[in-house]
Amino acid sequence: MPSNAKLLSLLLAAPATAEILFATSYNDHAVTSLNLQGSSLSVISKNLDCGSEPTFLTLDYAKSILYCLNEGWGGSSSLTSYKTSPSGQLETIKVLPVLKSPVSSTLYGANRTKLAVAHYDTSAFSTFSVADAGAGLAQLSQQTYTLPSPATVPERQDAPHLHDAVLDPTGKFILVPDLGSDLVRVYQVGANDAVTEVSPIKAVAGSGPRHAAFAKAGRKTFLYTLNELSNTITGYTVTYAKNNKAPTFQRIFDFSSHGPGGSVPAGTKAAEIRVSPDNKFVIVSSRGENTLTIPNTFDASNPATTLPSDPLISFKINAESGALTLVQTAPAGGRNPRGFSLNKKGNLVASALQDDNRVVIIERNVRTGLLGKIVAHATVGEGANNGPNYAVFNE
Repeated sequence: MPSNAKLLSLLLAAPATAEILFATSYNDHAVTSLNLQGSSLSVISKNLDCGSEPTFLTLDYAKSILYCLNEGWGGSSSLTSYKTSPSGQLETIKVLPVLKSPVSSTLYGANRTKLAVAHYDTSAFSTFSVADAGAGLAQLSQQTYTLPSPATVPERQDAPHLHDAVLDPTGKFILVPDLGSDLVRVYQVGANDAVTEVSPIKAVAGSGPRHAAFAKAGRKTFLYTLNELSNTITGYTVTYAKNNKAPTFQRIFDFSSHGPGGSVPAGTKAAEIRVSPDNKFVIVSSRGENTLTIPNTFDASNPATTLPSDPLISFKINAESGALTLVQTAPAGGRNPRGFSLNKKGNLVASALQDDNRVVIIERNVRTGLLGKIVAHATVGEGANNGPNYAVFNE
């Protein structure tokens, strides 16, 4: 177990009634624990055991376990398991070396005892046993992919680039958007949680699917992908076969991340996509636009100034067809909202602003889907650029 000397406690432990969040940031190489109380978001502690470039977090709340992926740009990549606590403090359990550039993961299998991981630069999909987050944390399988030649956007699609891992609502299939191959790879979870690849979804050429999310509306299931290279959203109806074979995916639309007919400035990169807990709304984030402004409530010495912000864009889901209707384009709280998440009630959004060293909490109307004001914020990360890239509520 890594030394406790790496655990840098900055404040007293948060009260048991606090709402706890965890955030990752590259520039200070830390997993930061945050305490949300009303309009106050404060740092509890930082843990450096995830490695040089901590990125995606997967929380097993029922077991009080947090998993952190380290992309390892300048060194070794790793998967770190933590024991969480009501105070927000993290106790490192194990650091496992893994194939370079893991960027996303999801729990799957009976009792959520397996973890699927997408690797971006190394074009791979791997699985791990997490039944025991300590000594039993171990790799189970690894599949590496190649491209015979560059795809539609050669400078970004020179190789397969797996960018997300998402479990479907039945728990029987894992979907992995492959930005480099214009595919969404599909894996079936079978007996004893064995994973088998089945036919992929062919994305729109040159779209570069980055992240994906499912919505369940009654007996109907829809899949939405956010595509980084084309800055578009693609929607699919999902039809499950009765014989447990792979579902079919029928494309129903493909339009701008700002809605039908929308456009984005040059240099824009679509980032995160989330479906609200009630399965009625889709929210996406977009990086590099800087088209919105927010009051500078972060600097008491310059309260009258404004700051640039990228957007969070909300859509309402048609429960019959899966179509999306634009609801709102709202500030994300700053620049480069690479990752964001919602709490279980759906009334708060935690937005990680990579270029501003800031995590903000934004209020959200559950009924209308409209985002409101920034209710709390905290400085996360140290130094220029490559600050916080992901934030998740501990629930």
